Amino acid sequence: MDHKQLLKSKSPLPHKSPNNTAINVTLSPVPVSVHKGDTLLAESPAPVVLHEPGYPPRYYFPRLDVKMALLQASDKTTTCPHKGKAEYFHLKGDDSDPQEIAWSYPAPFLDVAEISGYIAFYDNGSGITIS
Repeated sequence: MDHKQLLKSKSPLPHKSPNNTAINVTLSPVPVSVHKGDTLLAESPAPVVLHEPGYPPRYYFPRLDVKMALLQASDKTTTCPHKGKAEYFHLKGDDSDPQEIAWSYPAPFLDVAEISGYIAFYDNGSGITIS
């Protein structure tokens, strides 16, 4: 099963966010990697997949499986009503393209504690590929 098929399948572990939106967090049964061009940013045998209504499913990687030396924390933060406060990352030393490419919830709401400290990557127009 490839990652696109996996994202369509839902082995739900339903959680209710503070305003009753069902969020499903599942373990990926297949290894997943993240690249920007030829550069490997993350590779994990067991990322989690977060399914949230209205958003595409997202892989969240344990920090130990992310090349953190390639990422730099951004000043940007946001607050999600379902998951909590997010922090963002961009590629270290990439002054030509300082956009955020990843995010994390260091202390998410208890209902989605499985993603605590894990890193997710954008894969829409940022040159990132997830496979």
